[in-house]
Amino acid sequence: MKRKGPVTRLREASKEKDDEIKALKDKYMRAVADMHNYRKFMDKKMADFRRSTKYEFFEKVIPVLDSFDRALGSAEDDSNSEHFYKGVEIIYRQLKEALKSLGLVEFSGIGEVFDPSRHEAIAMVPTDTQPENMVIEEVHKGYIVDGRVIKPAKVFVSKQKEGGQEDGENNRD
Repeated sequence: MKRKGPVTRLREASKEKDDEIKALKDKYMRAVADMHNYRKFMDKKMADFRRSTKYEFFEKVIPVLDSFDRALGSAEDDSNSEHFYKGVEIIYRQLKEALKSLGLVEFSGIGEVFDPSRHEAIAMVPTDTQPENMVIEEVHKGYIVDGRVIKPAKVFVSKQKEGGQEDGENNRD
């Protein structure tokens, strides 16, 4: 048996390293392709999810539009505003139920301590009948979806009267 010379050993080692590099490059290219395919798959999944969510929303709201069409059509034929009002009131409840079924939660805030994460103060109202920073009146309701406030309630907030007098009035008997 003949011994291998240093050049032969180096050539064999070089070929082994070349084969290893080729195998690693192949693995890398497969991983890149897998990642690319995964991204395409996830993009498609997200698009499908958005589409199905949009369809679900429209499926809930379209009956409300149909009800508005009927109400507006009957308003043209009927001059009785009471019937029209009742029809619009029914549609309003129907829309609220449709939105509630999609996860929309309505909240008021009246009687609560003012919380800037849930309420938007429209004005501070001087009062001696309420503690300071209490929501005392609501201009618009607030809405929450999945525990997240998507529209804060617009409210009037109490503040203490200054010096027990308001706008030139005095408390003398």
